[in-house]
Amino acid sequence: MNNGRAIPLINSVCYVRLAVGEPGASARFVSDIFGLQRVADLDGEIAFRSDDRFRTVSLGRKAPDGASIGIEVWDDDALKEIGRRLREAGFTAREATADECRRRYVQSALLAADASGNRIDLVVRPTRSGRRYFPARDAGIVEFHGVGLRTTDHARDLAFWRALGAEVSDWVGDIAYLRIDGLHHRVTLYPSKRNGILYAAFEVEALDQIMQNSYFMQESQIRIVQGPGREPASRQMFLHVEGPDGLIFSYVNGMAKLDEKPRLARQFPLTATSLCDWGSESKDVPELGAPA
Repeated sequence: MNNGRAIPLINSVCYVRLAVGEPGASARFVSDIFGLQRVADLDGEIAFRSDDRFRTVSLGRKAPDGASIGIEVWDDDALKEIGRRLREAGFTAREATADECRRRYVQSALLAADASGNRIDLVVRPTRSGRRYFPARDAGIVEFHGVGLRTTDHARDLAFWRALGAEVSDWVGDIAYLRIDGLHHRVTLYPSKRNGILYAAFEVEALDQIMQNSYFMQESQIRIVQGPGREPASRQMFLHVEGPDGLIFSYVNGMAKLDEKPRLARQFPLTATSLCDWGSESKDVPELGAPA
């Protein structure tokens, strides 16, 4: 997984920056309904916490550079190595300016894009908070877990992630679960007709919080996109819910851990039972569903 390095190039998925039409309405959903802690408004972006990091979600008005995901890089030497690999593979990657780093609450960064046009911020030393995470609503969230990305160029996007040291844990059809640490996956690539962030996922304490949040969303008349359910490949339980501007946020728990032994990626067919072995289906989000 480390491409021959003693230490990995990347460490975690550390944030998502989302571009929305109505930041105020989306902010109320993120904090009052979903359960993140609102912490700062800076340069038109509203920041939220989900764990000990200073922020894991930012909302801003729709702009060309308004949406991206942050990948924490081990150090500046690793950042240089990633830049070299990406440029040799034909991807764009440039150093972030001091102002771009300040807006992202990081010390240094490369701003890159995969073949689909998804913006990937490769960042060093994202800011942590000395204060305990304390949301307005207790949804049982313990940390930011990962993301789902839409991909329009599957093979080239896989080459992008492999240049960072990510590996495929399993396949469902052409859906690729990518691991960057000891968990089954942190990033999932979903073949799609468009690019963009499909969902941001947050770990909760246990199955109890998956079910409690499911009932809370029903009582609050929030659309449940899929779940409660469980992925057969990763054993992760999930609940996908949708807020304003089509934002999909997810509660997850119970993902399988993998050891360092070499392991072949398993191939599952693109069927409903490969996406959820509890029987939940997504009818309205094509990337989360299977052909009838």
